[in-house]
Amino acid sequence: MRTPPTRHHSRRRLIPRRRWPRRLLILVNTVVAVCLVAAGGAYGYVRYRIDSIRTQGAAHLTANPGGAGSPENILLIGNQTRAGLSPAQAAQFGNPQELSGSLSDVIMILHLDPRTDKASILSIPRDLFVPMPPGSPVGSYQKVDAALNDGPNGPDNLIQAITDDFGIPINHFVELNFNGFMNTVNALGGINMYFPERLWDQYSLLWVPNTGCIHLNGAQALALVRARHLQYDPPGDNAPRYDWPHDPLSDLSRIVRDHTFLRVLFSTALSKGLGNPLTLNAFLAAVINQITIDPGLKGQLLSLAARYRHISPNSVAETTLPVVTVNNYYYGGYQMGDVDFPVQPLDNQVIAAWDHNALPAAQTPASVNVYNVTGIGLLATDTAAGLRAYGLPIGTIGNGPVKGTPSETLVRYHPGQLALAMSVFQHLSGPVMLQQDAAVQPGTITVDAGTGLTVPAPSPTTSGGSTAKTGAAKQTVNGQKPSSAGDHLTPWDPRPCPSTP
Repeated sequence: MRTPPTRHHSRRRLIPRRRWPRRLLILVNTVVAVCLVAAGGAYGYVRYRIDSIRTQGAAHLTANPGGAGSPENILLIGNQTRAGLSPAQAAQFGNPQELSGSLSDVIMILHLDPRTDKASILSIPRDLFVPMPPGSPVGSYQKVDAALNDGPNGPDNLIQAITDDFGIPINHFVELNFNGFMNTVNALGGINMYFPERLWDQYSLLWVPNTGCIHLNGAQALALVRARHLQYDPPGDNAPRYDWPHDPLSDLSRIVRDHTFLRVLFSTALSKGLGNPLTLNAFLAAVINQITIDPGLKGQLLSLAARYRHISPNSVAETTLPVVTVNNYYYGGYQMGDVDFPVQPLDNQVIAAWDHNALPAAQTPASVNVYNVTGIGLLATDTAAGLRAYGLPIGTIGNGPVKGTPSETLVRYHPGQLALAMSVFQHLSGPVMLQQDAAVQPGTITVDAGTGLTVPAPSPTTSGGSTAKTGAAKQTVNGQKPSSAGDHLTPWDPRPCPSTP
């Protein structure tokens, strides 16, 4: 028998069990933009179609100070709701009565830069363990995908979680539901992907019994992009599929496969000649009736189409936030299943490379309070000494409650004072996360020092305002090497067919 998957999942508070995880690939706004331009003389019809898109406001979107001509971050959300599924689809994937609620199994941020006419994507692993915004029905701490489970306020709750916890401003959002994904693929007549090895996932119902270039319809494509319990048939192995090896990285591998799928989907849309009114109508009907966007983005769709119409699918850089995994994690007395922890300073380096203006410039706070939340050693004292070496004013040093072992370090800041948090955040190494907290006094920062936290000494060749950089190839967190920020296909991962444009 082969080794079973290394990542496990269990029931979480107030959230339906993920018996059928799915990932909905949704660079829809960019694909729609290409379609709009391709329509040419059908401008009036396209305008009519755009007017029918559902919109929803989100209070925590960040206004773009430079207007529509400045770089923008668009959050792409895949909502797993089964609402709208046909009886046959509900029988295959689950009905909304049994599997209610919402989880965001796709969290991608599309960065559009009009100065370079380029687009890039940052994927956030859905299992990252993060603080939830105040009042979230799923509790104070959860996996980041759970932030969507807040009814009509779900998109705004997820936007707030990303901005508060990662420091990334979100200007717009696009949400695509479960049914819309299948309809979109079917409207294009399906897609073709090359499978170098046979694949099977008993949970997502993916079954690829042959190798080579395979045509996938909407349901088959959905089974592929939501497969996180993937098993593959290596060359020369005649074992039954139940005994095939498992992909060891589960959701992290799935992100890589989803990036590949996204490029194939985009290429397929470009190759279908969407200037054809019949093809255009089918595609727009499948997409537009299934998405929700913010009103500001709705007003920009045609201008985005004109601005980015020359983007090639292969030119869109795709990055994933590096993480380390904690199996069977307990926090605050609750079983959270397998979770991902962040990796600093690597994560901030990846964010800066994706969007160098995403994180604000650091400002020095009036004081920094440090508490040890591990219950071990003199971590608060050592952390305070390290931060003092950078010229930061240290206030209270003490112990805080131990809620989980291991535990993340939280850099807590008063609402609206993210720049003060960055003055501390930039000097910390290990599993470190931001948290907006109204209980923190204005002008101050509180550090809850967790497992694996270190403060690298200032570089002797620079001033105290610069932190020593940790090489991505050498950094480890709790003895574990972080996951890759770049996409690395395994021998069994599907890829574009040789003939795919």
